[in-house]
Amino acid sequence: MVKLATQLSQNFPFMRVDLYLVEEQIIFGELTFYPASGFAFLKFPKRDKVLGNLFDLPKIT
Repeated sequence: MVKLATQLSQNFPFMRVDLYLVEEQIIFGELTFYPASGFAFLKFPKRDKVLGNLFDLPKIT
C-alpha cells in the first residue's frame, strides 16, 4: 500500500492517499490534495507562513 500511495502521489507537493485493506485486497478510497480539505488552521500564523514557504509550486500560465 505504501508503494502504491508513493506512486500515486509522486508528482504532487502534497497528496493524501486513502487506501483500505479488505480481505487481503487493496481498495482505493480517495486522493486529497490539501490536509483537512484546506480548512485546517495552525495555532501560530508565523509557523504557517514558514511551512507554506517550503512549498515550491509550479507557475500556471
